Amino acid sequence: TVLLAIIAFSLSLVGTFLVRSGVLTSVHAFATDPRRGVFILAFLATVIGASLALYAWRAPQLGLARAPRAFSPASREALLLANNVLLLVAMLAVLLGTLYPLFLDALKMGKISVGPPYFDSVFYPLMAPALFLMAVGPIARWRNATLPDLVARLKWAFGIAIAAGIVIPFLMGKWTPLVASGMLLATWIIAACTTAIVHRFQSTPAAGFMGKLAANRPSYYGMHLAHMGVAVFVIGITLVKGYETEHDVRLAPGQSTVEQGYEFKFISIAEQPGPNYQAIVGRFEVSRDGKLIEVLSPEKRTYAATGQTMTEAAINPGLTRDLYISMGEPVENATDGAWGVRIYVKPFIDWIWFGCIFMALGGRWRSPTSAIASSQNGYSRPPPARRLARSPRVGPAPNSHADAKCRRRERIEQ
Repeated sequence: TVLLAIIAFSLSLVGTFLVRSGVLTSVHAFATDPRRGVFILAFLATVIGASLALYAWRAPQLGLARAPRAFSPASREALLLANNVLLLVAMLAVLLGTLYPLFLDALKMGKISVGPPYFDSVFYPLMAPALFLMAVGPIARWRNATLPDLVARLKWAFGIAIAAGIVIPFLMGKWTPLVASGMLLATWIIAACTTAIVHRFQSTPAAGFMGKLAANRPSYYGMHLAHMGVAVFVIGITLVKGYETEHDVRLAPGQSTVEQGYEFKFISIAEQPGPNYQAIVGRFEVSRDGKLIEVLSPEKRTYAATGQTMTEAAINPGLTRDLYISMGEPVENATDGAWGVRIYVKPFIDWIWFGCIFMALGGRWRSPTSAIASSQNGYSRPPPARRLARSPRVGPAPNSHADAKCRRRERIEQ
């Protein structure tokens, strides 16, 4: 975990160096300055070198020098290890696609461009098994787990996921393998998290729903909330990629066009002065089934100081879709005042942000004492009950039944 944290922070500095130094030509590259890039590169080398040196020096205190305990291939340790390996390989694939063109250019071996086809063909196959294992991990036991036990616990969740992967694309209007696989994995995570919570409640000895709810640590619910956030994130990406539309149309005042059942009618266009710019503002009525939804006003702004022209899109957000309209350029030699207009319909795009919010809340949903311990020591210490259970005993021989009960409690807390 510590090594992964060092790698994550180092890569964030690499990204800062790429977009601030002018090395990478991209729409995300801004405020480029070679002198700033040299400073960031030196800072990057210092941070990586010092972090790895400290990590190697403190390895015995972190328990890394001890031989790892054996665990079964279906245990939670094995699934966490496999998930970390898949995420690391996915990160390396993205890093390769980003830096490989730069290396070729630096070595005078030509220029190439790596775009979405590479990332789609490499990243998706790596993330699919990672998402699948994410759902299985919370169900698996520590150290000793068997595959038949996992199958027995998750068979209903897997059946629900298969049904969702088949039915939901048809309900959306078009079945595609991308949408089917994405919805299968997202539903699989949600169903598996629900199964894990139900199983935990059934095995909790406390009486009543509220008692069972309070018997588990907040971090347990935070873990499942973060996993469900990943599922919501996957739903948003899947449906946007599968059903978004983007069309450039020629519209004159009074004309209309239809996209995914929404009618966009061009009402008028007028000039409007701004604080430091002159704007051309279009007025569009958006309706569905004859009912007006909203009037959108995209703009073309020309700034007086620089003479630069910028496009301001008009957006109508919604829980299940966002509608965008942006003004292009007036059609040459058009006698009816026609303009080029770009219209976007992006279904469920806000669910991507909802998923990120759930993941952030899940990461922060922990007890105050563990948060204080983490901030002070860098690691969460076990609670006093667990430290007492692990401390050497003094006195008469322990009761075997009490020891077994203590070990069961420790496994539940883990």
